[in-house]
Amino acid sequence: MTYIFKMYNMKYYLLFISLLISLIVKSQNEERLDNYSESEYNFVKYPNTNMSKSSLAFYLGVGYMQHTEKLVEFFKPSWDGTMSLDYYSDTNMTFSLSIMGTAFANTLRKDVIINNNLWTPIDTATFWSYGLSVGYSILNKIHWRINPFLGIVLSQSELDSPSGNKYKIGAKPSPAIGINFSYRFINVNEEKQESELSGCWGINARITYVPFAVYKKEVPFSGGIWYMTIGVTVNFFRND
Repeated sequence: MTYIFKMYNMKYYLLFISLLISLIVKSQNEERLDNYSESEYNFVKYPNTNMSKSSLAFYLGVGYMQHTEKLVEFFKPSWDGTMSLDYYSDTNMTFSLSIMGTAFANTLRKDVIINNNLWTPIDTATFWSYGLSVGYSILNKIHWRINPFLGIVLSQSELDSPSGNKYKIGAKPSPAIGINFSYRFINVNEEKQESELSGCWGINARITYVPFAVYKKEVPFSGGIWYMTIGVTVNFFRND
């Protein structure tokens, strides 16, 4: 059953990645502006596409969380969520403040003793990571952006029992690495607005790996977590 759950969610995620790739193919005719010189571009009344200017985006996504190493033996796969505030600079550098973690509490696969306390499959666990990452947009088109990133996060987890017992692990630092695919719904036929700021919706697919999500000598499990989410963004950028 767990294998079916895992394969179903991975298939769902990969299908959405394929959808995003098809969107970039569809938008190629609209992205002829990439070949314009700066002077030619200034004569065309298009909204700011953030190809040469900075922007700010808020991202909210949900998806699939996969454990690695010893965590796989003790915890079942689960759903996760990611929320971030992303700054895209005019030099294609990206900076993100993010929080990602368990959307629904994980359940234990088997009994485990920690500090002389017994935890059973009726008990649950939550996992969280939050921190800062820096990346670079290797592709920055009118609609499409791909930016790998590297960062540092604080990871923590907590075991909870129906009786009210709790056991916390962390927060401890861990590196994080990932890649972000985004597509923005910009109408290239729309003239620039007179206001200083513009905005648009977008869709994102984000993959983040935290290799030291859980590490503590007192517990028999340790390992990393893959956070794979799909969601929406609200993008803000200047018109001048």
